[in-house]
Amino acid sequence: MVRELTHGPSVETAIGAFANATGSFVLESSDDRHADGRFTVLGDDPVELFSSDDSDWLTALARRVGPADPGLCDERLPFVGGWVGYLTYEAGAEMNGVPSARERDIALPRVYMALYDTAIVYDHRHCRWWVVGVDGIGGRGRDSVDDRLDVLEDRLRRAMPPAPIDRSIAAAGEAKPVMTPRNYVAAVERVKHYIAAGDVYQVNLTQRWSAPSRSSAVEIYRRVRMANPAPFAALLRIGETAIISASPELFLDLHDRRIVTRPIKGTRPRAGDDVLDAIRSRELLESEKDWSELTMIVDLMRNDLGRVCEFGSVRVVCPGAIEEHPSVYHLVATVEGRLRESHGWVDLLQSAFPGGSITGAPKIRAMQIIRELESTERSVYCGSIGWIGLDGSMQLNIAIRTMVLDRGRLHWFSGGAVVADSDADAEYAEAIAKVAGLRRALRTDESMAVSGIERHC
Repeated sequence: MVRELTHGPSVETAIGAFANATGSFVLESSDDRHADGRFTVLGDDPVELFSSDDSDWLTALARRVGPADPGLCDERLPFVGGWVGYLTYEAGAEMNGVPSARERDIALPRVYMALYDTAIVYDHRHCRWWVVGVDGIGGRGRDSVDDRLDVLEDRLRRAMPPAPIDRSIAAAGEAKPVMTPRNYVAAVERVKHYIAAGDVYQVNLTQRWSAPSRSSAVEIYRRVRMANPAPFAALLRIGETAIISASPELFLDLHDRRIVTRPIKGTRPRAGDDVLDAIRSRELLESEKDWSELTMIVDLMRNDLGRVCEFGSVRVVCPGAIEEHPSVYHLVATVEGRLRESHGWVDLLQSAFPGGSITGAPKIRAMQIIRELESTERSVYCGSIGWIGLDGSMQLNIAIRTMVLDRGRLHWFSGGAVVADSDADAEYAEAIAKVAGLRRALRTDESMAVSGIERHC
C-alpha cells in the first residue's frame, strides 16, 4: 500500500524523529543536484533480522529473502518494503575465495539485513512525502498495514525540528591513522612493483583513521549531511554500533531487469574558488592517468555484468564525465545491461560484488594484494549499503566516505587507485582530500553553517 501525504516536515526533522531507535535506517539522497539524488527512505521497527559471518552468506540470504513478488512494486517510488542493510568488503572477498587475515576489531557481522514492512519515502524532485507498507510478512500480532501507516503519518505530523548542532564542540577527538604516511607510501610502491611484474593493472589501496567520540550517531550523521551531502548517503543503527555513509557512488541499481552501475575513478580536490575549481576540473577531464584508471574499471564492470545479462545488452552509456561534489570532483562512468529472465539479484551479486572500483583489476589478484598490504579489515567500508526490495529490485552504493561508530570510537577510511604511473605522495594526498568533507563535519567549521540540503517547496 502506498499513501501520499498532503504535508510533511523537513527531511532533517524526519531523520530526528525516526533515526534514534536501534534498528532504524536512513537511505538519503541528500545531494539532490545529481540525477541519482531523488529519493530519501526512512524506517524503523524491523520485522526480522538476518546476519551472517559465513562465506556462503549469499545462499543463506537468498533463502531468507525468498522469491520476488513483482506485484509489490510501485512505479512512482523505488522502495515499498524489503530488506535494508549492508554487505562488508570481506564478505565479497571471501565469497571470491580471498580470506581475511586480519583480526576483526569492529563489532559488526560480515552481512546484515533487516526486513521492513513499512517505510517513509520523500521525493526530492517533487517535494512529496509518502508512507508505504505491505501486509503478510510480519506474522501474527502485527497490526494491519492501514493501522501501521496511520501510526507513521501521526509520527511525521508530530515530529519536531531537532535542536541546532553545537558547532563549538567537535564531534570526535584527535584522529590517528592506523597506517602511517610512510607505510602508506611504501604500500603504494609495493603495488607498483606488482604492476611492473605483470600481476595486476590496478589496485585500490586504502587506510583507516580512528578517534574517540562521545557524539551520538544521529548527531554525526546530521553534521555529515550538512557538510558533505551525497546521493547515496546512509545511516544504519545496529545494536550499539552505527554506520554513517556519505557515498557518492552507485554500485548496482536493479529495477525491472535493468541494471545500472556508475563507477568512480579520478579525483581532484575543490579549492572553494571558482577559477581554481575550473582549473582542477579541466585537469581531471584531461588526465590520461585518471581516464586509464576509469577505463580499466569500466571494462571490469562490463565483464561482471556480461556474465548475467542478456547477450549484447551491456553497453557503456557514458565512458566518463565530471561530477561535482562538495569537496572534490570525480570522473564517473555509466554502464547498463539487461538481466537475463532466468536470473535475479542473487546472480548479480554473485557476479559483481564487491565493486571493481574499490578492488582493482584483475579483481581476484587485486583483492589478494589488498589482503597482503592493508593493515586492518575494511568492514563496511568498500562494501555496499542499500536495499533488496520484496519485488526483486535492488539498489546498493559503494560504501566509500563511510564511518563506523563503535563502542565510543569513530572509524573512517579513504584510499585510491594505484596504477603504473602513480606518484606515492600524490596518492596519499588524494586519500586525504576524499575525506575532507567528513573531517569538516567532525570539527568546528563555519562552512557547516551553509547547508543547501533542504529545498523549500
